[in-house]
Amino acid sequence: MKIGGFTNLFEKTLGVFAFGFVLFPKFAPLFFIVLITVVLSGIIKKEVSFQLNVISSSFLLFYFCYLIGIIFTSDINAGVFELEKKLSFVIFPLLLSLKFKKIWSINVAYMGFILATFLVTLYGIIMALSAWLGTGGGNWVYFSSAISPIHHPSYLAAYLTISTAFAFIGWREKLPFFSLYWIIPFTIFVIVIHGFLQSLSGTLFLFIAIFTSLLIWLRNKFRRPIFYTIIILIPLIGFIVINSIPSIQNDWKDATSNVIEYSKNPKSFVENREQTLSSSSVRIILWTAAFQIFYKHPFGVGTGNMDEFMNKELIILKQIELTKQNFNPHNQFLQTAVEIGFFGLLVFFAILFSSIYYGLKYKNYLLIIISSNLLFNSLFESMLQRQSGIIFYCFWLCLLSLYLFSHEIKKVKIS
Repeated sequence: MKIGGFTNLFEKTLGVFAFGFVLFPKFAPLFFIVLITVVLSGIIKKEVSFQLNVISSSFLLFYFCYLIGIIFTSDINAGVFELEKKLSFVIFPLLLSLKFKKIWSINVAYMGFILATFLVTLYGIIMALSAWLGTGGGNWVYFSSAISPIHHPSYLAAYLTISTAFAFIGWREKLPFFSLYWIIPFTIFVIVIHGFLQSLSGTLFLFIAIFTSLLIWLRNKFRRPIFYTIIILIPLIGFIVINSIPSIQNDWKDATSNVIEYSKNPKSFVENREQTLSSSSVRIILWTAAFQIFYKHPFGVGTGNMDEFMNKELIILKQIELTKQNFNPHNQFLQTAVEIGFFGLLVFFAILFSSIYYGLKYKNYLLIIISSNLLFNSLFESMLQRQSGIIFYCFWLCLLSLYLFSHEIKKVKIS
């Protein structure tokens, strides 16, 4: 196998994987096998060599924390299941910690992911439309999971936002096939779909990303008086947009009112809540329960023990009904802290902030965006508890760190 031949095959395999795990998540093991086979063939034929970096090493350490945590589990089956779900924290760091003999491109992976995200969203729209027609147009079924039947709406919102970032970075770097003729309509499509997904965290992150991008562009484009005027106007426009979408408006009002009420009397808020709870009040109760568990067990309760300890704490908080729904904390930081303790939480922070640090240092904006997206969404969801999040974030953070250490750092050293 020639060096160029392997590089070309590796690029295409990344594209197939980026496309496949989004559109056909049930066949993810098959895509893993293909990727493993290609990488191993390159290592055996000495086309590439193995070389860990800081970010991939952090993921391996993260998995090691879960491996240690299984020692303390009271349900070995649940613990083993958690370890199986998180095998990506081992597979991707090992597969994507390579030293190449030749420059390679990430273009095909970008395109594969963007195309798959568009198709999976289109499939959701078709399914929602079919359901609506099946009811004779009597029920409005275009919202939330109805329009996102394959992935949870929060994950699809993340996919769409990151796809938009890929598109603009590809255009900025003048990669083949990245044209504003399709990028601008796609961006409008992404913004509109966010309104149907009803993911408040997803919508907020999208707005923050757009706002930050506009600030950077405006700072370089206009003089200070105009720049500061636009800075004042953009949040106002965002406020108007958010309030023009009824579902987002209601979620925002409900969240703010619950936070205010909770801050006045946390104990009364949690224990005297009515059983018919809004999503924001449920989250506050779950966060309270998870924090109290972490306070009692700073070194973690053990891998796979989350459900048991959450149920016990919810009973103490007089929220019996919530125990029947097996909720996780809906916060990845608390999820990690409760399961594998303070040290595991530090490792999770190391993954996030090392990604942001190297992204800023070497101006790899995609690494910044994806790690920031994980950080932000982890405040509201346990993003690394489903394969949609585990594979997505681990794959792209490891792949982008590989690209960073293969390309950008070398460029900086040469210059």
